[in-house]
Amino acid sequence: MHKSKLIQTLQAFNSQELELLKKWIYSPVGCQHPETQKLLLNLISKRKLSDKTANKNLVFRQLYPQKPYDDSKLRTLMNRSLQVLENFVHFSLQKKDAFSKNKALVNFYQSRQLPKYAQQYIQKAQKLQKQQFSQDSQYYYQQYQLEQEIFDQKGTATRMRQTNLQTIFDHHYIAFALETLRHACTAITHQNLYNSRYKIPLLEQLLNDISHNIAYKDIPAIQLYYHSYMALSYPEKEKHFEELKKLLIHQHNILSESETKSIYVIAINYCVRRLNTGSEHYVQAVFELYEHGLDSSILIEKNILSRFTYKNIVAIALRLKEHQWVDRFIQKYTSYLELDYQENYGYYAKAKLLFSQDDFDATLQLLAQVEFDDIFLNMDAKLMLLKIYYERQYFDSLDALITSFRRFLQRKETIAYLKAIYENIINLTEKLIKLTPDKASKLALQEEINTTTPLTERPWLLAQLHKLK
Repeated sequence: MHKSKLIQTLQAFNSQELELLKKWIYSPVGCQHPETQKLLLNLISKRKLSDKTANKNLVFRQLYPQKPYDDSKLRTLMNRSLQVLENFVHFSLQKKDAFSKNKALVNFYQSRQLPKYAQQYIQKAQKLQKQQFSQDSQYYYQQYQLEQEIFDQKGTATRMRQTNLQTIFDHHYIAFALETLRHACTAITHQNLYNSRYKIPLLEQLLNDISHNIAYKDIPAIQLYYHSYMALSYPEKEKHFEELKKLLIHQHNILSESETKSIYVIAINYCVRRLNTGSEHYVQAVFELYEHGLDSSILIEKNILSRFTYKNIVAIALRLKEHQWVDRFIQKYTSYLELDYQENYGYYAKAKLLFSQDDFDATLQLLAQVEFDDIFLNMDAKLMLLKIYYERQYFDSLDALITSFRRFLQRKETIAYLKAIYENIINLTEKLIKLTPDKASKLALQEEINTTTPLTERPWLLAQLHKLK
C-alpha cells in the first residue's frame, strides 16, 4: 500500500495543500462516500506514511475493527480515494487559473442567453491579460481565445458589418509561431547531441515570414526564439547571437522563467561551442550572460543553482582571470547548490581558483584532501594535475597520469563530445612533451593546436608551446 499511487499522491502535497484537502474531503461536493472520507482522513492524520504506518492490514483494522481483512474492499476504497484526490487537484488548478475561470463564466452566460454578464467577464479577462508581464505562447493563445469569445458574442448581424477576425488570425498565428520555434530549438539541440533528425512542418515558411515581415520585429518573444534558432542553425552568422544576447538582457521578463532559462542555456552553449572551436572573444560574452543570469536570478530555480552551471561559471570567470569575482562567487553561491554537492563542488572551485593563481602547491594539497565521485569533477581534477605536472616538469608523474586518464576515458561512459575534448588535450600535451623545439616543428604543432576541435584548453597549450626554446 505504501508504494500505491494513492499514497504517493498524498505525499506530493505540501502542508498548505493538505489543509485545503481536508476541507475538500469534508465537503459533500468533494467526497460523497463516508468510508472514502474515513480512509483519507486516517492517512492524512499519520505523521509519516511508511511501510509500517501505511500497511494494508493495519489501515483496514483501523477502519473496520470488527471485520476480517478484505483486500478487494480496501482496493475499491483506495481507488475512490484516489479519484477524490485527483478531483481536488483539478479543482485547485482551475481555481489558480483566473483566465480559465473567466472564460468558463463567459461560456456559461453566453449559453444561458445572458450577454450582459458574459461581457462583464470578457472585460475582466481583458484586464487580466493587460496585467501579464509574460507574453509567451500561452499569452497569445489566451488572447486568441478571448478574441474568439468576443467574435461569438457580437452576433451575426454585427459580424456582417465589422469583425475582429484579423485579430483572431494574428494571435493564433503568433501562438503557433512561438510553439513551433520553441520545439524547433529543442529539436536542433537533440540533433547535435544524438544525431537525430526531425521534420518540422511549415518551419521554413515561418522563418522566412519572420525575417521579412517587419510586424514581427515588435514582438520580443518571436525575436528571442527566432534568433535562438538561427544561432543554433548558423553559428557562423554572429549577428543572430548578438541580437539574442541584447534581447536576453533587455527583454528577459517577456517569457516565463522556465522558457527564459532555456534560452539562456541556448545562448551560453552557443558561446561555449564557439570557444571550443577557437573564437576566444566569446569568453567575455558568456561571462556577461552568466553574470546577468545570476543577478536577475534566471539561473537559479527554486533557490537551486545547477552544479553544472556552477562549474561552468567558475571555469569561464577564471579564463578571464576574475579571481576576486570567483572568490566572492564561491562564498555566495556554493550554498545554492543541492546539499549533496556543496562540499565537493566547493572544494573543486577553490582548487580551480588556486590553480589559476599559480599556487600549485596549495592546489595539489586541496586535491589530495578530496576524492571526487562526480565524473565531471574527476575529469577536470585530472586536467588540473596534468597541467601542474607539465609546468613543474614532473614528467614521470605526468606519463603515469596520461596513461590512467586514457584508461579512465575508455572505461567511463560519458558524452562523446566531452570525451573528444579530453582526448584532444591529452594527445596535444604528449606532442608538447616529445616536441623537438625547432621552428618548423613548433609551427606545425601550433597549426594543429589552432585547428583541433573540440578543444577547451587551446590558450594553455599555445602558451606552453611559446615557452619552448
